[in-house]
Amino acid sequence: MRIAPRISYTKPSMLEVNGEIYKCIPEDLSLFGIKFRDNIANLEIGDDVIVHLELNDEVSLNGMVSRLIESGFVVMFNEDPEVIANTVGKYLTDKIFESKACPYCGQFLKKKVEICSKCGMYLDFSKKEVVKITKDLKLGNFISKLVHEKRVDYGALCTEENIEMVGSSPKMKQVFSLIRKYAQTDYPVLILGETGTGKELTARAIHERSRRKNKPFVVVNCAAIPEDLLEAELFGYEKGAFTGAHHRKIGRVETADGGTLFLDEIGDLPYNLQAKLLRFLQDGTFERLGGNKTHKVDVRIIAATNINLKKAIEKERFRKDLYYRLSSLSIELPPLRERGNDVIVLAKYFLTKFCKEQNKTNVIGFTKEALELMKSYTWPGNIRELINVIRKTCVLVEKDIIDVNDLDIRFENINLAEAEEGILNLNKHIENLEKELVKKAFILAGGNITKMASLLSVSRPKVYKLIEKYKIGRVKENIN
Repeated sequence: MRIAPRISYTKPSMLEVNGEIYKCIPEDLSLFGIKFRDNIANLEIGDDVIVHLELNDEVSLNGMVSRLIESGFVVMFNEDPEVIANTVGKYLTDKIFESKACPYCGQFLKKKVEICSKCGMYLDFSKKEVVKITKDLKLGNFISKLVHEKRVDYGALCTEENIEMVGSSPKMKQVFSLIRKYAQTDYPVLILGETGTGKELTARAIHERSRRKNKPFVVVNCAAIPEDLLEAELFGYEKGAFTGAHHRKIGRVETADGGTLFLDEIGDLPYNLQAKLLRFLQDGTFERLGGNKTHKVDVRIIAATNINLKKAIEKERFRKDLYYRLSSLSIELPPLRERGNDVIVLAKYFLTKFCKEQNKTNVIGFTKEALELMKSYTWPGNIRELINVIRKTCVLVEKDIIDVNDLDIRFENINLAEAEEGILNLNKHIENLEKELVKKAFILAGGNITKMASLLSVSRPKVYKLIEKYKIGRVKENIN
């Protein structure tokens, strides 16, 4: 017996996958997924998708391809229990009582009841608690977990504590691919990216997937330690090396023996100390400050910076030979503004996390306007700024649904440096809004140009130009 209810559902639906939009015909709908009877070229298990359905209202649900079958494929919804309960759960519950038959045993239902009198199964799935329990009990959850593990390995590369590494945008998938590959080597890695993009998390992800995962992961922020103390902090010192050195101190390099040393803000490393780091990279040897004995350790170096090292080399602030030594393997982290729907995935995760910490179980999500605001905002502080915004919102909000006014995203707080990076670029914001509206019209109209022109209040030639401009493409019919 299926634990999650399933009903016939054949309304043509729109599916976004791998940058394309497909018009597909479903076969049936369950509480946690939907089966399509279409074949889409190059579709793979683990692909992230967005399913646009006409339930009680039009809804868009994030999901993942969990199974490919001869006549189609299955998508498992990847949403919180609250979202499922308020969308699919309500729809299924209404359809169950409209049919007047238990979806499990077929028992005739004289009236709307919570529990079937014959098989004892629960029939109201519009409550988040019921959805959560049903999901935990669902036999197919085993399969979902196995697929999710594959996704975590190939599409997220994160732990529960560091879930902010999750992402499905093409640029983040490339990052995850490099992490997997670099983790198999012991070569130095250089991580580039703006402040707040997750450079330390990336370094930890490499370490945790390497043969050194059970050894130390030691972090040194080169910008946070005074220049005259940094060498002693890195390599340690002998007793009497300087005034106040009353005993020997082991440096971070020795502490990391067998593991990984993460040098954050490597661009701020003093020039004279860069030569000593280069020597260490070449043969793994060093001397403690005030000592003459050479020590050798087995340490992998991962470095990160938010500055342009090539320009620093031109200004003679960074050694060219050290740069080439560090950058043989490199990863460039995209800013949040270039990661598409990742900002929504992250916002929902942090909302759940922080509201749970604040014991605000009534908060169930964001309004469409709030989601659009977060997608259009350029996040100059990247993930770190997003975390701060969501945390503050969770502390102050007193409503079930978070709206635009609840988010502390204010353009008047932007400083000159951020403005020069394009955050106030009016044309860019207009284009983003125009693209979203055209995309929405495309989905609602099923790709029909005349209907799109009517919805957008523009001419048919204008619609063709907009489709070409934003590379939305034609609807791909996949009806057998």
